Amino acid sequence: MGEHEQFHSAVNRIPVLRRPSHAMADKGLLPKDLFSDGPATGHDHLAADRWSGSIDLEMTVRTPLVFGEQKNKKKDSQISLPMRGDELVVPPTMVKGMISRAFEILTCSRFRVFGAVENTSGLRGSKNDHSQRLTYRADPAAANNLFPGRVRTTEDGGLAVEILDGKSRQFRSALIRDDVKKGHGRILSEGHPGIPSDHRNTIKKVLQRFRDLTPHGQWTKVRITEWQKTQEKQTRQREKKKRTTKYFMVTGVWRGTELEEFFSVTGENEEIHDVWGYPCRTSPDGKTSRELYADKIYERFFFKANGNGDPLPGSLLPLNASHLEGYAEVLRTYREQRELPGGDKHLLNRAAASSSDSLTEGDLVFVQLANMVAPDQHATHGTGHVVSVFPTMVGRRPYSKSPRELAAAQNVLSVTTKTEASAADRVFGYVVSEVKEGATGGDVAAQGHLSFGVVDISDAHVSTSPKQLAPLLSPKPSSARRFLTDNDAGATPTNNGQPLARYELFADGQALGAAAYPIHRELLDCSDSPESATNPVHTLGSNQDNDAVRTTAMSWVKTGSVLRCTIRFTNLSRKELGALIWVLTPENLVPEEEQKDPPLVGFLRMGVGKPLGLGAIETRIIKNGLRATQGCNLATAYENLSGCLDSKLPTAEIKNFSLQNEEDPLHSLRIKALQRAAFGYTDNTKTRYMTLEENKDNNQTDKRGKPREGRGLSPVDLFTMPPGAMSIQETAQVAPEKQKKNAR
Repeated sequence: MGEHEQFHSAVNRIPVLRRPSHAMADKGLLPKDLFSDGPATGHDHLAADRWSGSIDLEMTVRTPLVFGEQKNKKKDSQISLPMRGDELVVPPTMVKGMISRAFEILTCSRFRVFGAVENTSGLRGSKNDHSQRLTYRADPAAANNLFPGRVRTTEDGGLAVEILDGKSRQFRSALIRDDVKKGHGRILSEGHPGIPSDHRNTIKKVLQRFRDLTPHGQWTKVRITEWQKTQEKQTRQREKKKRTTKYFMVTGVWRGTELEEFFSVTGENEEIHDVWGYPCRTSPDGKTSRELYADKIYERFFFKANGNGDPLPGSLLPLNASHLEGYAEVLRTYREQRELPGGDKHLLNRAAASSSDSLTEGDLVFVQLANMVAPDQHATHGTGHVVSVFPTMVGRRPYSKSPRELAAAQNVLSVTTKTEASAADRVFGYVVSEVKEGATGGDVAAQGHLSFGVVDISDAHVSTSPKQLAPLLSPKPSSARRFLTDNDAGATPTNNGQPLARYELFADGQALGAAAYPIHRELLDCSDSPESATNPVHTLGSNQDNDAVRTTAMSWVKTGSVLRCTIRFTNLSRKELGALIWVLTPENLVPEEEQKDPPLVGFLRMGVGKPLGLGAIETRIIKNGLRATQGCNLATAYENLSGCLDSKLPTAEIKNFSLQNEEDPLHSLRIKALQRAAFGYTDNTKTRYMTLEENKDNNQTDKRGKPREGRGLSPVDLFTMPPGAMSIQETAQVAPEKQKKNAR
């Protein structure tokens, strides 16, 4: 067993810990106009000590720039640059978005876009407040930690789940064979009313009769056969060791006092158990297990009985709103995945195929219980409590917290009142997404103190040679590890230094990081569309042969193009102007350990394809491009009739507005992460998406759902020194026979 090729993650996160920054600002350790919330300065007058003026900006395209309106065609999606006749049009809002994003991170501001999706042209798209809990696909090994259950209505009208955990720790439920050709035992062709034993379709008819007699959820008496098999297994030390495995499968169905047998099994220490219970068929009515999943050949039989087989009531555990919401989220996720381009077109399971998201009396579920000492611990009356309930034994699971809950806890949600405005909100402006009744002024919106002029495209060069981009994965917070930090230091969250299990993600004590796409330095100044941006790899979550998940850039801005724009500003404090100048100085966007003479530069990002390395923009103030004056000087000019704000202002020295290290956290982990993302890596290790195989290996768990050794890794923190790369442990090849068995 080795390791996959090392790589830097194309998607990472920058820590955003606002509460510590607020506390430092309150103590006077950080400037309040950058790190405290409060109402924006008005536009009714120019304060004497505040600054107004303009900045001439030059933006050099260092990797191909793709943006514009995206159109979905039958076979693929296409994106074209906006043109007015033969001239390129670059919306000033794109420049604003690029700069405001960097300013937002520098000043530890609120997420200015939270609850909406921005489309590729920079315009706001579909509404999504991220209040729903996300889901993830659990490793099949984690299924060993689940208990069979049946939903019941309590006396007070609430819901509870009855734990039907079979007869013993090792005997929680029984298999129901649901395949003609594969599975334990032999299908018996004789002894079935109305079915001739010598017909060529006899076996199919017998299995169908078995299905008819064991419909989903019906109280049924069956015969379960128990047996065991002993096999020799070779250990890593090449020693032969015997391993005994027990099996439990429904082999017959009672019809009154008569037993109709359907399967014959052979093995060691055979025993029979006649019990009452409920067949749990996760495939919809009229569909087989194999139609639900190609390698699925068994369903389950839920029951609880004593040693004599007599029915016993199961432990009844209450279900709360969180359990019900989590269950509903899983069902909605299954349905939504079918609607996505290139999405999962598998048959929906029984619960997801229904029209309801709600749990009701009689529903059969799989239950995760808290504080289990071992996955095979037997449930007893009055013990344990429910963590989650699921519609299937293997499949999607909900996280415990929604992104919005984490965002609220860390104080990064978008502005709802004027007193909540952070530095980026005050400088760039904001609109309250959900205005309260009777709200006015800054409780509705605030105009920013920057205006962006028309973008000069005279030195821009457009290519009309179509390029099909490698699949671009939409931001998936459900990936969790790429978006979360702890809320203490902004580092990767762990459990006593060990990687978290997936069910431990999106939980208390964690925070949302700002999504970051490290620069691909090997692509800088490439003359054509880079190969790595067009050649697909087997990235996680997408079918690379499906054009529906790929976008063709019909036109794009070539490397070396120069765009120019003038920013006008009014009523900025010295610190606000200093922060703006800081992000517009590309030499500042270089990690301290990478700084050299002559100085290197970092880049801001624009357009689509950032994870592929596209849209790296060297953004700087041109020589003598800063003009600034204070309100007191403008007042004097007005009095003397010698000038006004729109007249030619004096050139200002950039160095006069530099942020001082002793006042601002330029060397904090957040700034180090911002610089690393803007600069990229110089160790010749590729920056790319995690591949599908790496993702599978990284999500491997033990029977408790904990990551196996060397698994469960998150992208290496951007502020790590020296910068580190990810390396995922490869999973040992499994023999085909065992692979099939595990898939069941």
